[in-house]
Amino acid sequence: MAKLILLVGIPGSGKTTLSQRIIAKGFHCLNADSIRQELYGDAITQGEPEKVFEIFFERLEAAMGEKKSIIVDNTNLKPLHRKQILDRAAKFAYDDVQLWLLDIPLATCLERNRNRERVVPEDAVTHMYNELYRNGRPKRTEGKVVVIRPSPDGTDYLFFPQS
Repeated sequence: MAKLILLVGIPGSGKTTLSQRIIAKGFHCLNADSIRQELYGDAITQGEPEKVFEIFFERLEAAMGEKKSIIVDNTNLKPLHRKQILDRAAKFAYDDVQLWLLDIPLATCLERNRNRERVVPEDAVTHMYNELYRNGRPKRTEGKVVVIRPSPDGTDYLFFPQS
């Protein structure tokens, strides 16, 4: 049975690290950054968002048409943006749709962001964090919500399925 997992989290929350583990289990990964890398030679360059997401949705629908299990490694912070993916999941009859919220402290995300190759401006990370916790947290009406937090020593993830 094909699954769809949408990661929801700000830069530095560990989305890509977690998605690598899921890819190793046979999931097909889609993300806008890799498309930006292809188009512009740099994942940070925003370029033409319409073009980036046109390609993203073409690839998403192609993977869904093949009934692949998919993980979407975008920030997915806004319910409206998630809806575009979730509507396609419904169209392709995906019945196992999960939204994994990486509930990571802002200070941790900022520290990780400073120590990675592709640094996002701190004010942008802070703005995204505030946006997520103001009105972007996934709701059960969107799918199965799983809250993910760092383990006490920070080396792994703890999963908290919401019922």
